[in-house]
Amino acid sequence: MISALITGHEMIASVLISQIISNVPAAIMLSSFTSNSAGLLMGTNIGGLGTLVASLASLISFKIYTKSEGAQTGSYMLVFTAINLYFLVILLISFSIFRLI
Repeated sequence: MISALITGHEMIASVLISQIISNVPAAIMLSSFTSNSAGLLMGTNIGGLGTLVASLASLISFKIYTKSEGAQTGSYMLVFTAINLYFLVILLISFSIFRLI
């Protein structure tokens, strides 16, 4: 069933799933259901942008930041998410224009 859902949409599916479970676990999980490794690779790489959960490195840096004196976690989350979503959209539009999706 999963294969049928993502076939032909590997990139966008991996971007979306990366927002929920992080990009590395998304790549590992979806690799069992597709032979389109290029779409999966592009999607999970781009999928590292977006939410804080999208990349384990982002979660680690956030945890380090929260321990710093004067940390403003709400502001950090707002700015981080806005910048990451901006670049995620830019990359998705770029791939769309160049027909790489």
